[in-house]
Amino acid sequence: MTKGEVEGGRHINPVRERPGLFFRLLETGLISLFYLSKFLFMLLPASLFYRAFRLLGKLVFLARRGMGERLQEKIRQALPELSPGEVRRIAQEVCAAAIFPILDLFLMAKHRGEIMSNLQVEGWENLERAEAMGKGVLFTTGHIGMYPILHAVLYHMGKPYTPVMYYPEDTPLPRYVDAMARQAYDLGADPENPVFWAGQDTLNRIRVHLEKGKRACITFDVDGSGLVTFFGKPAALATGLAHFSLQLGTPIVPFALFRGEDLFHNRLVFYPPILSHPGRDKREEIPRIMQEVAEAGERMIRQAPGQWMSWFGLWHWWEEGEKLSREAKARGEGGKKRQGEDDTPGSPGSG
Repeated sequence: MTKGEVEGGRHINPVRERPGLFFRLLETGLISLFYLSKFLFMLLPASLFYRAFRLLGKLVFLARRGMGERLQEKIRQALPELSPGEVRRIAQEVCAAAIFPILDLFLMAKHRGEIMSNLQVEGWENLERAEAMGKGVLFTTGHIGMYPILHAVLYHMGKPYTPVMYYPEDTPLPRYVDAMARQAYDLGADPENPVFWAGQDTLNRIRVHLEKGKRACITFDVDGSGLVTFFGKPAALATGLAHFSLQLGTPIVPFALFRGEDLFHNRLVFYPPILSHPGRDKREEIPRIMQEVAEAGERMIRQAPGQWMSWFGLWHWWEEGEKLSREAKARGEGGKKRQGEDDTPGSPGSG
């Protein structure tokens, strides 16, 4: 995929500088793992790969002691009710969760029938309630569970949606992201709009898409300028979801595809829709909507903490949230000014 393949507009560039040595080495390792797994996956049992990746995650956890200790501390602070043994187990699972997405794509390609026929679906009525409003649906999920194949699962259930993504060149791992995106596209996608690449025209394209009654998806676990309470502390998350919902009256449906006890018995959960009230003061509505999004996200993470790979970014969101909280108190505005701004990828202020 080149920039010429993306229709319209310039691209935002969240990665302002050439990635450092760590990211270049990480990308080399991931892209090698991707292509090696792709070749061998057609020859060997899928369960063998997942066992190997789980072991690899554990080895990374043990080898990078400082990283492992910081990861455990993040989990302890967010989930203080857990025992030290549970925290350690979850941290090891998170290290494996960061590389499982590679296998999920190949698993869906090779065993789609088994995955779909054994899928356990919960909360389908929540999706039906949102669709009945006739204003499209905004899905939101985190980088949790089998998120790389969520779009394909929904496509084969007759509910295709279009994800919003940063263009590979605008990420620290461009070759890896591009390879993953190409593989994901082959699994099934909305034929009209398979993906919305973040760019200058993103807002209008998503707006037109939703006005047709279609579905889009924006992940909630992305840093931004929206002040919320997340795991008991102020955190800064992107507010694009809330702005789209408020402007169009589109309901937000949190959902997640959790891994099951084996490869083919997984659980797809749709949570109650989050509704907006167009016409109300956005300085009040945006924070309310975003807080409900954060609470829904926290709920899904608590259901499977070892499957959420974004634990690594939690401290940053908390630190930025503390800054926003202090600024809001200094202004005496409760954060309304900052949260009234739209930090959707591709919108002013998002870069």
